[in-house]
Amino acid sequence: MDAEQPRTPTEPTSRQVPNAGQLEQWAREGEQWVAEAGRYDTMLEPFGQAVLAAASLSPGERVADVGCGNGALTIDAARRVGPTGMAVGIDISAPMLDLARRRATQAGVDNVEFVEADAQVRRFGGGGLDAVLSRFGVMFFDDPEAAFANLAGALRPGGRLAFACWQDLFQNEWMLVPGAAAAQHVGLPEMEPGAPGPFALADAGRVELLLASARFQDVSLESIARPMRVGSDVDDTVAFFESTDIARRLMADAPPGKIAAALDAIRTALVPSEGDEGVVLNGTVWLVTARKP
Repeated sequence: MDAEQPRTPTEPTSRQVPNAGQLEQWAREGEQWVAEAGRYDTMLEPFGQAVLAAASLSPGERVADVGCGNGALTIDAARRVGPTGMAVGIDISAPMLDLARRRATQAGVDNVEFVEADAQVRRFGGGGLDAVLSRFGVMFFDDPEAAFANLAGALRPGGRLAFACWQDLFQNEWMLVPGAAAAQHVGLPEMEPGAPGPFALADAGRVELLLASARFQDVSLESIARPMRVGSDVDDTVAFFESTDIARRLMADAPPGKIAAALDAIRTALVPSEGDEGVVLNGTVWLVTARKP
């Protein structure tokens, strides 16, 4: 009988690597967010300001921004905690973090650090943070229960959690209007309820259960709707939508004629939303706050 051959270590699969799908997606999608950074800042700034107000940051505090992206919220948080405080932005997208660091340098904000890491599994060093914030960065965990438990562990006793997450698709014109128009020609992708993505935390009951599981207290969800300037005009908005990863996945397998028809349908659907300020569509979120006991 032949001697047993040495075993080759099993390569990790996407199921064994936390958030493997998101790591792959944001390596690609991050470039588009960098290219459209100014537009995204304009669209999302009202929600970021709501998160900051809810977090009630004070000078000298230490705060983490989960899914910090291009860094706008992190830099604002750093200004609020002042030179004796510290803000750390955490994201998995290297291109977005590069831009965030350049922005902080240009703004002269030096009490800020940007870290390429996955907040679901990052070791934060044991309860040293006063607050954890996020503007649309907490919907992309493949194990949100583990992720929120990890974030709770990063906070000191009495530390605060404040984040914004999208309510369901039908409450969000910014996605519903172009998406429904395109779907008439290219269909809709299959979406598993609660799967990582923009609307993963749309169910208020699920959010409450996740935070309770992580042993947060004083959990509150407030519904907030804000107008979002998506583009300067209809053509600009269609071009922007076409550049997004969502649109690429929606139209990936469609023939050219169907894609052209979908873009024309989006253009027609956006016309009623165009005005003197550009194309404005509503967005509706849950503003979520909680406290670690």
